[in-house]
Amino acid sequence: MMRKRPQWLFIALMCCAMQALADDFYAVRPADIDCVVQAAQRQGVPANVLLAISSKESGKNGQSVSNRNGTFDLGHFQINTTHWGPKGVFAAYPAITKSDVAWRGCYNAELAAWLLRQKLDENNGQDFWTRAANYHSRTRKFNDIYKKDLIPLAVKWGKYLERQRHARLVVSYQ
Repeated sequence: MMRKRPQWLFIALMCCAMQALADDFYAVRPADIDCVVQAAQRQGVPANVLLAISSKESGKNGQSVSNRNGTFDLGHFQINTTHWGPKGVFAAYPAITKSDVAWRGCYNAELAAWLLRQKLDENNGQDFWTRAANYHSRTRKFNDIYKKDLIPLAVKWGKYLERQRHARLVVSYQ
């Protein structure tokens, strides 16, 4: 059953996150496995899938990659700047800055986990992996390519997490 997360939860998360930017977790530093796992736990997404997205996106701390359409992908999870556009989910939240998203690795992971949660919660008749790959693109061609790489990466990360005794963080939809 899909969980619908209220908008107030996102607002509360972002308010807390902005207050916490001075805290070590949201410091200007690269994301590490621990903070990605923590972000997955807080947002209720499978840690192995979030880590697989990180591997697939292969972004770097502070990185801003230009796209052909004039947008940019920011940080570890390559969060696209369309999210700050007029219809973007971050448009109403000026405290969520592109600079922070690019340079604060764990903050980038937290927002990526929130975005993934939104994709997984969509009640659109799609299977789990297609919804997870919607993180990258809803266009079927690009979604299929992304999904083909995402699944084996999630399996690898799942095995890693199981070896590290984090089995409760792993999901397997095969």
